[in-house]
Amino acid sequence: MPVMKTSIHSHCCGAERVPVNIQEDVIAAVAAINVRLERGAARSIRNQFVAELRSRGWSSEVTVARESDMSITSMRAGIGLCFQTGNMARMYADLIKLQTLYLDNAVEAAVLVLPSQPVALAIGDNIAQAARLERELEIFRKAFYVPTLVVSLE
Repeated sequence: MPVMKTSIHSHCCGAERVPVNIQEDVIAAVAAINVRLERGAARSIRNQFVAELRSRGWSSEVTVARESDMSITSMRAGIGLCFQTGNMARMYADLIKLQTLYLDNAVEAAVLVLPSQPVALAIGDNIAQAARLERELEIFRKAFYVPTLVVSLE
């Protein structure tokens, strides 16, 4: 199987605010994904990505607020990370969670990792897609202004 690659989009100076070592961790975790791209592969893709992040010192899930079940995938050195291979609607929940953490000074920047359109189409229906998120971040710029890197699984 070929190594999964990435493309990166910077929102609100995300490329400048997410430290290089954090960017390298995320890219390495994507490269460690070794799953056949087919229907139902989303959970395996997520599990391999998260396992690689954890091996690099990233946290387990982080709740958005006390007494809440809402969480983001991981955090390290003030950078919040959401990995989304689920339904498109979950992508918007991730934006709200990251904006809340940013406003609470719990994170100083964010990374959102999600499939490219071809990968999303291969693994399921109505799966979150990086290109759509990138377009919509411009629309939501006044509401979502967390310095963010969007990492697309290619």
